[in-house]
Amino acid sequence: MPASPTSTSSLLAYAGPAIPLRILLMQLVVYVPPFYASEIGLEIAAIGIVFFLARGWDAIIDPLVGNLSDRTRTRWGRRKPWMAMGTPLLVLALWAFCQPPEGVGLTYLAVTACLFYVAMTAVDIPYMSWGPELTRDYAKRTTIIGFREAGGMLGTVLATALPLFFLAGSNPSLRDILQVFVIAVTILLPMTVALALWRTPQSQFIDSGRVTLRRALAGVKGNKPFLRLASGVFAFWLAGGVFNALVLFMVEHTLQLPNASFLWFVFAQYIASIAMLPLAVLMGNRIGKHRALTFGALAFMGLAPLFLVVEPGNFQQALAVFIAMGAVTSFIWVMPPALVADAVEYGMMSGGADDPAIYMSVYYFMQKMAMAAGVGLALPLAGALGFDPTVVNSPEGLRGLNLVCLVLPFLLALPGAALLFHYPIDERRHLVIRRWLSRRTDSTIL
Repeated sequence: MPASPTSTSSLLAYAGPAIPLRILLMQLVVYVPPFYASEIGLEIAAIGIVFFLARGWDAIIDPLVGNLSDRTRTRWGRRKPWMAMGTPLLVLALWAFCQPPEGVGLTYLAVTACLFYVAMTAVDIPYMSWGPELTRDYAKRTTIIGFREAGGMLGTVLATALPLFFLAGSNPSLRDILQVFVIAVTILLPMTVALALWRTPQSQFIDSGRVTLRRALAGVKGNKPFLRLASGVFAFWLAGGVFNALVLFMVEHTLQLPNASFLWFVFAQYIASIAMLPLAVLMGNRIGKHRALTFGALAFMGLAPLFLVVEPGNFQQALAVFIAMGAVTSFIWVMPPALVADAVEYGMMSGGADDPAIYMSVYYFMQKMAMAAGVGLALPLAGALGFDPTVVNSPEGLRGLNLVCLVLPFLLALPGAALLFHYPIDERRHLVIRRWLSRRTDSTIL
């Protein structure tokens, strides 16, 4: 029998799939674009355009999958069937996308990227919607997301530790690193999904019928706090997408350190993130999740220019900056999904349905569009400013790389901070919403 929704065993099981899913995300945002540029030999600006279009396709699919997941009615609940069916498809698509044959071109990249993102969405959107549905409590919801993001950060740690272990003593190619990731996901994803399906309860919800996609999107459009949240987070993820698209190039060309060093940097960064996760959850519940998110995003982007004062080839100095950035990474991952779930209940108070997957899908639409725009902006802009990853760059080329990777992200994050610092749904307002819903529906959800 599954444990209670918020028991430790249930939350640990629910957090499990976040481990391989975060491995997937890390390789997508950091390794795959440079792999297709540096080792497959495709033109950097063309790769940026392909990834922008592929992520745009992915973002269009998100609301459709979210609505279908919300409308699903089975004896196993709304979310579990999607994860069970999507997992094997995702593993197959992963191999085609991240371990391509030699000599492939842009058409292969575009087709496999689109197929991969469809399979990823079929697993990811139901999974992300499942956890926040386990409770309506403001603080408990932050804890649930904290468990899940701890799993995600552990996935990032594994994504760095496994290549360091299996490829020790060498300067691995990007294909070698990606192969380790793909094998790890092939093993971990089916195992963790099976455990989550077994041990974590179905989510409870107020069934107001199967809402069409058009009506569901209309409800989202009318939810002003959610639209404000999504716009603010878009700015944060756009800034992060620009940084992530170029950070590997920055390590190699600006810091003059090998690829293997970057694995150690990410490993240390996410160890720091895991260590700081309890503080992030505590701050989110103490000062409000919206303000904790604002603090974390501005701190992360504001620390990036410190790489400009790191001496070339100095591993220890670069490591210290990555650790400092890791200390605030937890805020960026934990707070947005919990804030989205709070906004769903505001929408219910205004007559909307209890269908969080459509909200999550729109949120991830915004996130993915922001990250796609980050790649689409960062790579061509760095190229236009003289940076070329295949040659020894001039000072002007390095200046262009550093300006886009290390300075631009903070400027892009400022509008998000302005939108979210005074976000209207805090713990007090959320309690009022819950009481109103309880009187209207006699809901027994925790």
